[in-house]
Amino acid sequence: MTGKEGALGRVWSKGRREMPLKARLGECAIAFLLTATLTGAEFLEGHAFFALALVAVWGPGWEGVCALLGASLGYLCFLGFVGGLRYIAASMMVYAVALAMGEFRLYRKSWFMPLMAALLNGAVGFVYQSPIGWDRATAASYLAELALTAVVVYCYRQAMTVRTQSHSGPWTPAQTAGVLVLGGTVMMTLARVMLGGVVSLGRVLCVLAVMTAAWKGGVGVGAAAGVVAGVAMDAAQGTLPYGTLLFALPGLLAGACWERGRLVCALVYVLTGGVSLVWMEPGDNLQAVGLEIVLGAVLFLLQPEALVNRLGAVLRREEGEDMGQLGRELAAQQLRRTATAFRAVTGGLREAFTPVVPNDQDTSRVFDRAAEEVCVRCRQRERCWQQEYQATRTALSDAMTPMLERGEGIREDFPLHFAGRCTQFDAFLGAANRELRSLLARRRYDSRVRESRAAVCAQYGQLAQVLDRAAGRLDQHPPVDARRQRLMAQRMKALGIRGKCSVTQDPNGHVHIQLEGPEVERLVQGGELEKLSTLLGCPLRQDTAAPRGQVVLVQQEPLVAVAGLAAADRKGQSVSGDCGAWFKDEAGRLNFLLCDGMGSGPAAREDSNCALGLLEKFLRAGLEVEAALATVGEALALRGEDQGGFTTVDLFQLDLFSGRSAVYKLGAAPTYFRKPGGVERVVGRSMPAGVAPGMKADSFPQQLGAGDWVVLVSDGVVSPREDGWLRRLLADYEGTSPQELAARILQESGQREGEEDDRTVMVIRLDVRPREEG
Repeated sequence: MTGKEGALGRVWSKGRREMPLKARLGECAIAFLLTATLTGAEFLEGHAFFALALVAVWGPGWEGVCALLGASLGYLCFLGFVGGLRYIAASMMVYAVALAMGEFRLYRKSWFMPLMAALLNGAVGFVYQSPIGWDRATAASYLAELALTAVVVYCYRQAMTVRTQSHSGPWTPAQTAGVLVLGGTVMMTLARVMLGGVVSLGRVLCVLAVMTAAWKGGVGVGAAAGVVAGVAMDAAQGTLPYGTLLFALPGLLAGACWERGRLVCALVYVLTGGVSLVWMEPGDNLQAVGLEIVLGAVLFLLQPEALVNRLGAVLRREEGEDMGQLGRELAAQQLRRTATAFRAVTGGLREAFTPVVPNDQDTSRVFDRAAEEVCVRCRQRERCWQQEYQATRTALSDAMTPMLERGEGIREDFPLHFAGRCTQFDAFLGAANRELRSLLARRRYDSRVRESRAAVCAQYGQLAQVLDRAAGRLDQHPPVDARRQRLMAQRMKALGIRGKCSVTQDPNGHVHIQLEGPEVERLVQGGELEKLSTLLGCPLRQDTAAPRGQVVLVQQEPLVAVAGLAAADRKGQSVSGDCGAWFKDEAGRLNFLLCDGMGSGPAAREDSNCALGLLEKFLRAGLEVEAALATVGEALALRGEDQGGFTTVDLFQLDLFSGRSAVYKLGAAPTYFRKPGGVERVVGRSMPAGVAPGMKADSFPQQLGAGDWVVLVSDGVVSPREDGWLRRLLADYEGTSPQELAARILQESGQREGEEDDRTVMVIRLDVRPREEG
């Protein structure tokens, strides 16, 4: 019994006290009539406790008095003086308890009146039964009546809460069950009303109610209504449970057709009910039962649409009431719409960036403009450009090729016959060189603009892909590990820890446990974490990055990586252009980054630090490696548009669960692996990030295990032509310290390669994770 249910009772009682007089009189009339009607409902002959239970629900006040009067009158009419006096006495005692305790908090507890009604009914029943005598059957029926009295009081109380304005929305399961029980017991009385001496009014109304509940409530509500109606009819008549079959099975199948319309639902119910008659005995008046089903279906088809819709609004809860799930779906839709918009922007920009009219880059225009500047004042212009036009054009065309290759023109580029007869050759050559430099500058500018525009379009495309991936992740639900979640709940209960627990698995099948509550920290204290690991069958560790107020446990990786770093600045420089880091992303993979900016000093450091920071943010956000590298390359290309800076990128990614790894390179130096088979070198051929947009990184997948070593170096550490010394040093090293090995490599590099560049060495060793680290 929850506090919420007690609150419902308080709301209902308070609402009744604040009703206006006319409404209060209506309530009194309902209490009198409904309670009087329920006195005619008997459970298996002689057990007529339903009106008594309703008296317990109405409680003190005039409504309770009217309910008591209705129960007294009804019991005298249906059971006579001797039989009815027992339940009248019990009802009066129940009302007296409600009157005495109505102002106390105990009375508002949802369990108090069901218990009191059962005890008082049992006390009076014991007094009445004792003179007659007890046997096994009598004792069993006596105890069953006590239990049913408490259950019915509770159900009636839940049914009454739906009459308040504060509960006009969809019914809770408890309220639905209460309404079904109240309706079923009313039908038990109406089942005694015969129309024409053949058809039972209660049975016809049961068919109507079950059919309506199935059509508007679906399979579950239809089946539940059918079971309640069948049990009520069987209990009222004291027959075999044929009624349950006649109502429950049709209600179940009709509920399955709730989306197909009212007529289809009625036909399914009638056909199923007709088939169910086969299991009834021939003496059960099959014609009357079949007629009752048909009459109920006719009433179902004739009832007003507004009434049915109003009932459906409270019977059927809308699917997807999980607001968290609804929020995720809406967010995913919004992200997809935004991604579509960015793709449209990308397409529009590409069309806008495509020039309709090509830029003026015709090389012949170089000499045309030089002639307009110099030859216009020459006396031989008619001879050169009219009489010997073809020869002049041929001479200038032959000179253009070496001029474009060199970037400027000299006298030797032109034929002797042209250079010898031109009286203003030096001025013409100077003007042509100026035009050529302008042409080449325009070409470089146009190329840079095209690259920048392509990078911008690519950035929008990458952003659209990122949004699509984010939307896909919102749609994904991590699978719940039901077995481990049950074990965790049992362990928390055994330790007396209150809180919430969810056990899920990530896409790779690794366990993720999220705990929330005031005492969940005890699960990671005093060796309890090791016990949980044994209980769940997988090593666990605490995630220190969990939100405040939560404890997050994740599956411990079987491998551990130990890293060492050694670096030296270029001789004469105080700031290195190299930048390195390592971190673990949200997928549980280790990422080792080494970036080398162009040159040395603060500018190179700024470039490499920018590349490393961007790449780390993208990888932590969950982007795919290829997309993250492409986006960083395009961002650096735009950033270095003025000064032309670029950065090498070396990324080593490692999964500590499986040992699967990969190296990604953008213009980076070789990477070395030491495995049981020897030392292996991988060399990339791509250009550094920032040289040009759209640069694709080289990738080299690897499979590593405990005892393997990985060495990442920047450009100045080893010569591309001779690295045998590094291979031998890595192969012959017998220590276990990555830091020591990194220092040795850096020292040997300084002796062999000099100190003319920034040098950084990053060494990683894999090993089996010690058990105590869990």
